[in-house]
Amino acid sequence: MQSILLCAGFGTRLKPLTEILPKPAVPFLGHPMIAYAMCALVRAGQTRFASNVHYLPEKMAACLKNCAYETGLEPPSIFHENGEILGTGGGARACLDLLPEDDCYLIYHGDVLCAADLVQACHEHKASGADVSLVVAPRPEHSKLGMIGIDKRSQIAQIRDWYAADFNTSQNLTPACFTGIHIVNRNILARIKTGKYVCLVTEIYKTMLENAQPIHACMTDAFFADIGTPETYFDAVRALLKNPALLPGADINAFDAENIDDWQGLCNTISNALPQMACY
Repeated sequence: MQSILLCAGFGTRLKPLTEILPKPAVPFLGHPMIAYAMCALVRAGQTRFASNVHYLPEKMAACLKNCAYETGLEPPSIFHENGEILGTGGGARACLDLLPEDDCYLIYHGDVLCAADLVQACHEHKASGADVSLVVAPRPEHSKLGMIGIDKRSQIAQIRDWYAADFNTSQNLTPACFTGIHIVNRNILARIKTGKYVCLVTEIYKTMLENAQPIHACMTDAFFADIGTPETYFDAVRALLKNPALLPGADINAFDAENIDDWQGLCNTISNALPQMACY
């Protein structure tokens, strides 16, 4: 299996830090966020990956190369998105051409933190017979993330407000959150038109639901955080300060407790420390 790390996003809600760093390169407890994704690939036995870059592309590419070296991965193959951003589907399609041909591809969003067992997820995907599997986590009651509904077959019957064509409205669905980790068979990615903006969730997976094509759900109880805002950043920090073992590699000593809930203060601290950080 080949791996794709998606790193083209803008991270506008994490300004002012993302005015000088791409979102996946933002430091989190001692490492750029993307480094945790790379560590997950290493734990899953992966050796190489491809990635797309768009916003502050040279900084993101340098971070990817340095983090790959630090984690023991081969130097990444990097696709530079020139012009308009291509989205998750367009970006993954571009990366497809940079990797050896394989049956399926592990796609990991560069701005999520997750300690899911990717080996188990890949085994589940293969056993399911589905063309797509999504790694999902239990949904907190007041989560702001899009709803994922899981049926009794461990298939995804709901994504946001869209339901599978064969969904039986009398059955109860298990609510879940998408972790930003996909396992996608090559035939799904290969049919995406190159150079075109495509969103995997709102276009590819929505169409699959409408056509009653199965999407498997790999449920994980492992640590998961979608770092979209300063609030979610600090929520993840608090969880890991209590139990650092939840996320392999997290270094709680790298966080200055004086900055908890002070986003501007943290941004200033990180900006001043960047010249001394090895991955930048």
